[in-house]
Amino acid sequence: MATKGGSPPTQVVNNSMDTNKNDLLLVAAIQIGTTFSRYAFLFKHEYQADPCNISVLRSCVVGTARSVSVKEPTIVLFDEHKKFHSFGYKAEDTYADLFIDDEHHKWYFFKRFKMRLYDKKVNSKIEIEDDKGRKMLASEVFGAVIKYFKDKLLDFLKRQGTGVENEDIHWVLTVPAIWTDSAKQFMRESAYKAGINGAQLSIVLEPDAASLFCQMIPTGKIKGSESAKLAVASAGTKYMVIDLGGGTADITVLQRQDDGGLRQLHKASGGAWGGAKVDEEFFGMIIRIIGAPIFTKCIDENKADRLDMQRELETKKRSITPKTNGKVTIKIPADLLQTFESESCEDIMEAIDGSPYAGKITWKGDKMRIDAQVFKNFFKPCTDKIVEHIKGLLKSPEVQGTNIFLMVGGFSESEMIQDAIMTALPRGKVIIPTDSGLTVLNGAVIFGHRPIHITSRKSKYTYGINISPPFDPTIHPEDHRVSVGGVDRCRDVFKKYILEGETVRVGEAKSGTHITHSSNQREMLLKVYVCSRPDPVFVDDEDVEYLGKVVVNLPESAARVRVEVKMLFGETELTVEAIEMSQLTKYRAFFDFL
Repeated sequence: MATKGGSPPTQVVNNSMDTNKNDLLLVAAIQIGTTFSRYAFLFKHEYQADPCNISVLRSCVVGTARSVSVKEPTIVLFDEHKKFHSFGYKAEDTYADLFIDDEHHKWYFFKRFKMRLYDKKVNSKIEIEDDKGRKMLASEVFGAVIKYFKDKLLDFLKRQGTGVENEDIHWVLTVPAIWTDSAKQFMRESAYKAGINGAQLSIVLEPDAASLFCQMIPTGKIKGSESAKLAVASAGTKYMVIDLGGGTADITVLQRQDDGGLRQLHKASGGAWGGAKVDEEFFGMIIRIIGAPIFTKCIDENKADRLDMQRELETKKRSITPKTNGKVTIKIPADLLQTFESESCEDIMEAIDGSPYAGKITWKGDKMRIDAQVFKNFFKPCTDKIVEHIKGLLKSPEVQGTNIFLMVGGFSESEMIQDAIMTALPRGKVIIPTDSGLTVLNGAVIFGHRPIHITSRKSKYTYGINISPPFDPTIHPEDHRVSVGGVDRCRDVFKKYILEGETVRVGEAKSGTHITHSSNQREMLLKVYVCSRPDPVFVDDEDVEYLGKVVVNLPESAARVRVEVKMLFGETELTVEAIEMSQLTKYRAFFDFL
C-alpha cells in the first residue's frame, strides 16, 4: 500500500521537452538486490547485431575470497559525516578493518537494506537503520548505490575512449513486481538523487524483464524443457515467471497474445521467501545451541568474523544439492565457541546433545560439521512457502492450465529450490536459464532497447478520487453530511476508477468528469486514493491510503467549470491527467507516491 500524505508533482504537459530514449546511444541497467547488486549495458549498434551480447562488468572480490565476480554484495558504507565511502566488497572489508582498529563507531554501515522497502509504506522522509541502529534517509542510501554504479560505468566508458556521457545513456532500474507502488516509485526518486534525468530513466518490473530475456536466449543456454522454451513464444501459451532473489519470491503469470504481446493473468504476488530465509534458519540453529545473548554479543563485537561467516554460508548454500549426504563442513568464528564455553561453563558438545541437533552436529574450534540433512532442512521453510503459493495460484480460474514455469533470479540457481519446484510440479515444464541470477538484469537491458509489450495487467489495488456528491439520506451516513455553498453533500466518497483484480489494458484511460462546486472557483484539488479491496465506499475507510494530488488551475468563470480526469494504468507507473475543458489545458501527475 502507499503512504499517507504523499504529493506527486503536477505538471502542465509539454511533450516537446521529453527526451526520446530510443535515440540514446547506450542502455544501462542497474539491479539492486537484497543480497547482491550488479549492472550491465549494451550499445544501440550492438543490440541491432546481437541483442544478447550484453556486457556485465566484473569486480574484484577482496578479502578472504579473492577472485572476480559480476555481482557485489548490497553493502554500502558512509563516513561519520554521512558521506558515501564505498560499496560492495570494498565497503565490507573497509568496515571490518575499521572494526579491528576500533574506529568504526561513527561510520554508517548498511547491509541487505532492500528488504526495508518490502511491504512498507514508503515516503520521501523514510529512514533506515544501519547495523548500529543509526539512521539515514533511505533515498540517500539507495541513491548512493545507484550513483556508485552510474559513476562506475561512466568511468569505464571514459577509459575505453567511447565518448559516451551520462546524457547519452538510457538508464533502467529493476524493481520487484510485488513491491508497493510507493516503494517502486521511491526508486525513481533515488535515481534523481544519483544524477539521472527522469527523461532518461525507465522502471521495469523484474518478472517482465526476465520474461523478455528468456524469449531471446538460445535453447542451449537453458536447463529444462527445450519444447517449453519454444512454447513461450507461441500465441495462447500461459506461463508462470518465478523470480527468486535473496529477499523475495516474485511471481507473475502471463499469456502470449496473437500480436506477440503479453497479458497478465494474475496480479503479481509472492512473499519474503528468498535465499535470506535460509540464512535465518542457519543462524537460528546456532542460537538454539548457544543462546541468543552470546550469539548477538559475539557478532556485535567482531564484525569481520560475521562477514567471513556470511561469505562462507553463501558458498555452502550454492553447493548443497538434494543428493548431498554425509557431513557439511562450515567455518564458524572460533570466538563463538570460546565465548560460549567460558561464559556458560558448559562443553559445546553437551549443549548440542541437549538441543534438537544431538548426534547431527560436531563443533570443534572454528569448524562445524553438520549432517547434510540438517543443512538441507534449512531450505524447507522457504521452499514450502514457495511451493504452497504456486499451487494456490494454479487453482485460480484464470491461471488453470498453466504448465510452463520460468525460474529466474539468484536463488533459482540453487539445486535445492530447483528440485523442490520440479518435484511439486511433476507434469510441469520448468525452464531455468544458465546464469539465472543475471536473467532479470539482462532482460532489463533488452527492455531499454525494446520495451516488452505487456498488453494488459491485473490491478493489485482499487484506485480512485474523493468526491462530494449531493447528500442522499437513504444511502449516505449522517456523519458524512457537510454543507458546501448551502448544499448538503456527502464528504469523502471514493469514486472508483480502477478496481482491484480488474484487467486493464496498458495505456487504456479510465475517464470521469468532475464539476466545481461553485462559480469563480480558481482551482480544483483532485486527491487520489488506493485500497486493496475492490469495494471501498469512503476515502476515510481504515484500509484506504492517500496517494497524492493533481491541482488544476481554473479560469475565472461565473459558471461552474468541468474537468475531465483520465487515469492511465498498466505501465510501471500510474499517471493521472486532468483537462480543464473550457481552455483544454492539460495537467498530469506522474505519481511518485511519496
